[in-house]
Amino acid sequence: MKKIFSISAMCVILTLASCNKMIDEQPISEGTLNNFLRTSLEADAAVAGMYGEFQQTMMGNGQYQNRMLWWGESRSDNWERRDAYTVNATDEIQFNGLTELNNWADWSWLYSTISRANLLIKKLPEVKNYSPVGTIGSLTPAREASLMAQSYAMRALCYFWIVRVWGDAPLRITPYENLGDVAEQARDPQEKILDQCIADLTQAYSLTTKAQTPNVFYIGEGAICAMMADIYMWRKDYPNAAIWFQRLFASRAPTGKVFNASGVATRGTGGSIADLQPGVTWNAQFVTPAASVESIFYIHWDFLANGCACMAGTSRTDNEPYIRMATQLWTEWPTKSTQLYGTTTATTDLRVKQTYNITSATNQPIRDRSVWKLYAGAYVAPTATAGYNFTPTIYTGNLPGTRETNVYLPVYRLSGMYLMYAEALNKLGDMANSVRYLNLIKTRAGVPTVDVASFTQNTLEAEILQERQYELFGEGVRWFDLVRTDRVQEIMDPILNARQIATGIPGTGWGTDKRRYLWPLHNRVLYSNSLLVQNQPY
Repeated sequence: MKKIFSISAMCVILTLASCNKMIDEQPISEGTLNNFLRTSLEADAAVAGMYGEFQQTMMGNGQYQNRMLWWGESRSDNWERRDAYTVNATDEIQFNGLTELNNWADWSWLYSTISRANLLIKKLPEVKNYSPVGTIGSLTPAREASLMAQSYAMRALCYFWIVRVWGDAPLRITPYENLGDVAEQARDPQEKILDQCIADLTQAYSLTTKAQTPNVFYIGEGAICAMMADIYMWRKDYPNAAIWFQRLFASRAPTGKVFNASGVATRGTGGSIADLQPGVTWNAQFVTPAASVESIFYIHWDFLANGCACMAGTSRTDNEPYIRMATQLWTEWPTKSTQLYGTTTATTDLRVKQTYNITSATNQPIRDRSVWKLYAGAYVAPTATAGYNFTPTIYTGNLPGTRETNVYLPVYRLSGMYLMYAEALNKLGDMANSVRYLNLIKTRAGVPTVDVASFTQNTLEAEILQERQYELFGEGVRWFDLVRTDRVQEIMDPILNARQIATGIPGTGWGTDKRRYLWPLHNRVLYSNSLLVQNQPY
C-alpha cells in the first residue's frame, strides 16, 4: 500500500505545527493557527504528520539515526561497536561512559511528536465548528473519535519512551498557541508522567471502536492495550498488566482474526500456536505485517518517499556500520538447539537464519553486516544431510544487493506480548501458565519446550527474558527488559569487564550505580531550557 504519511496535504502540519526542539519551540502564528485544522483533509494531514514525525524519530532522519535501537537495545548484550569503525558515541555506549555530547542523548524528536499530538488533541474537536457534521470537509463523530484516540495514544507512547530513557522530564499536554506561551519548564517526576500516560491511554481506549480490523500502521485497539500492558509491567503492577493483556487478546490482528479469543475471560488461559506466525514463514511478518496474525503496530518506511532506511545494525547498506551483533550472541544462538542431519549438526531454531547470516566465515562483510531480519527471503526445508536454510531475496553474495526497499519496523507484535504475559503470570505466582505461554513461542520456533518443575520464579524469569532476546532481537526492547527486571548488572557486568580488559583498561565492569540506567541530557537540551537539571551522576 502507499505509505500513509505521504499525502500531499501533510505539508500543512509540517509547516504550521512542526518543532524540532521542544525546549525552544517557537509559538505558531496566532493568525495562521486560527485558520488551521478546519476540515477533515487538514485533520488527516495533521495526523499523518504526527505519524511521520514518530517514524523519523524511531527509524531515522539520516543514516544510522534509528533511535529505537540506540535507546532500546544498543546498551544491552545484543550489540557491540565495530572496532574497525568506531565513533565517540558508540565508544561511550560500549563502555557505559555516556556523556552529554552523545548524539542520541537528545529527546527533542520525541517532544516534537508530542507537540503534534497536543495540537491535535486541542484542535480536532473544533473542526466541527468550521465544517459541521454532514457538510463537505466535515469529520464524522466516529472519525473524530478515532483520530483523537490515536493522538492520545501517540502522546502516551512518546512520554513512555522518554521516561524509560531519561526518567523525569517536562510534562506538557497543551500546545503552544500564543506568542506569550512560556517554553521553559522544569522536569516532572516520572511517576506523574506515567500517570498521564495511563490517563491518555484510558481515554484512547474509550474512544476506540472495539473488535475492528485495524490498519497495522496506525494505532488501534490492540496497540493501545499493548502500550498499557507495557507501562504496567514497567511499574511492576502485574494485576493491572494482566487485565490489559486480556483486553489485547480480545482485539484483532490486521487479518481480522481475534488475537487470542480463548484467553480473554480468565487470566492465564487460552493461547494457541495458531495465534502466531508459522515458524517457517516467521520472517514474513516483518515483510508483510498486514498479512500476519500477530502484527499489532508497525512503523512504515517507504523508500520512494524517504530514501534508504539506513539503520544501524539492522539495515542493508554498503556503508561502514557503527555496530554489529554482539559476538557472544552471534556465536552462541545457533548452538542452543541443534540436530544432527547426517554428519552435519545444524540449528533447529527457525528464527536464527531468518534473523542473520550465520556463515562461519569471518570476513568483514558477513560478520559486520549479517542482520537481514527485516528483509524478504525464502525458507528452505531441511534434508537428511543438511539443516534448514533461509535465502534472502535481495542479497548478492555477502553484501546487500539493493537499499531500494521498504522497511516495516515492529513496535508491538503478539509474540513479544505473549512472552511479557508469561513474565506477568510468573510474577503473579502462576508458573504453570507462564511456562505454557513461553512454550508456545518455543514450539513455533522449533526449539525444545521446558517443564515448570525445572524452574524457580527467578530462573523462569531468566528463561523468558532469554526467549525475548532471541524473538525480539533488533526490535528495541532488550535494554528495557534488563532494566525492568533489574538484571542490568547481572548481564552487563561480565561483558563490560571483558571489554575493558581487552582494551587494556582495568576491569571494573558495569558498576552498581543504577542512576546510570538513564541517559544524560544532551547539551543542546540543557542550553535550550535553563530550568532543566542534568541526570546524576553525569
